[in-house]
Amino acid sequence: MRKNNNPVYQKVALQIAELVESGELKPGDKLPPERTLAEKFKVSRSSVREAIKSLAQHNLVESRRGDGTYISAAENSDIAEAFTAAFADQKKRINDIFQFRRVIEPEMAALAALSVDTETLNRMKVIVCNQQLQAQKGENARELDSEFHMEIARATGNSIFPEMMSALGQIMMESRSEILQNPGRQEISITMHFKLLEAFENRDQDLAREVMKQHISEIEAAADGAEAK
Repeated sequence: MRKNNNPVYQKVALQIAELVESGELKPGDKLPPERTLAEKFKVSRSSVREAIKSLAQHNLVESRRGDGTYISAAENSDIAEAFTAAFADQKKRINDIFQFRRVIEPEMAALAALSVDTETLNRMKVIVCNQQLQAQKGENARELDSEFHMEIARATGNSIFPEMMSALGQIMMESRSEILQNPGRQEISITMHFKLLEAFENRDQDLAREVMKQHISEIEAAADGAEAK
């Protein structure tokens, strides 16, 4: 078995690849049920589900509605190598998204600090409080996270920023993916959102910019920590 520092779902995908290499599974074979794979690899069913979802995104497995998931026929005889290459591409994409966010979002926050109105600020406060409540219940609050950042875009007063954030919604959501979450990431995010609210209330442009820079750096580091597990 190959040793690696990939997150759990990637390890599961590579273990599936090794079943193919060993001949236990062949291209075109149907994958065992999630429960069976979870028991076999001693992981949660959600990790198996994320592994299959990621493999399907790279056309390495094929999900057939009402029938199950099948190993795609691979031209490359080393299917595990193909899987690993696909994950390297995925990691590069996530890094690119965070780089984009570091360039764009601090300046959006700075503009928002100067332009935000009371009504928008109150909506932001409600969003962050709800985010905190969901996190305390152990629920994933990434939709509220996304909503908060959209409110910042609107608060700039520049119509292009919310249009851009909306158009890039799916891409931006990739950096909030469940597979990049760890127990500390939501706590970090909420703490930084409260700091941003303080900067907006004080109309402090420089503080808003610096807090957003720190916010993105910290959630990127938390995502890297999730990947290292």
